[in-house]
Amino acid sequence: MTNAERFLDAYAVIERRMREIIRETRYTSFSQLLHNCASRNQIIAMNQQSLREYNELRNAIVHQRGTENEIIAEPADSVTQDIERIARLLCMDENVMNYVTKPVRVVSLQEDIMDAYVLMKKLGTSKIPVYEDNLFKGVLTIEMIAKWAVEDNKQAKTVEEILSSSGEERVLFLKKSARVRTVIKAFETSLDHGSVLSAVIVSERGSKNARPLGIITLADLPRILSTMI
Repeated sequence: MTNAERFLDAYAVIERRMREIIRETRYTSFSQLLHNCASRNQIIAMNQQSLREYNELRNAIVHQRGTENEIIAEPADSVTQDIERIARLLCMDENVMNYVTKPVRVVSLQEDIMDAYVLMKKLGTSKIPVYEDNLFKGVLTIEMIAKWAVEDNKQAKTVEEILSSSGEERVLFLKKSARVRTVIKAFETSLDHGSVLSAVIVSERGSKNARPLGIITLADLPRILSTMI
């Protein structure tokens, strides 16, 4: 298969996926589809400029002679590989469960602070959810523990005591069928408004008082975004 054929196949996949994203059944130009999808799909948004250029390139590659399309140019290998990359990303299952950390390790309210700290160090995380009988109680952070450690009065011994004296962390709860772009948008919005989202916790139906199936923190965002570049 030539580069031109590969390019056109990928182009057709992208066009079809954009129609599906905005549920468009009528004829709409590629450029209009691109404009309408950019606000709804993170992959389209991040590759918008390249797709705009590939739309122009597609018209340069194909020349209509009568009722037949004739290929009159061959795109470079790098261009072909890049448009195929975008097509693959759009066809990937963007379910949030493909990006979460699982299983979710939690601590209880009565957990000893030092035991919780040792667990967090072992996991390499700065945040850990606190649950009691599948009921969400908050998020314990390294910052909370550090504040406790430097205070003169260390009467607090349990996670519950630290949480009760600390500010509430912002957490978003999503159902397991949610899309990863919802997570990205939530983190971006929180940063834009200067109120950092501590974590996204995924459960069966998005309830805060249910067994957590996966978790994503701000530290995971670069890893997630790197799969979409």
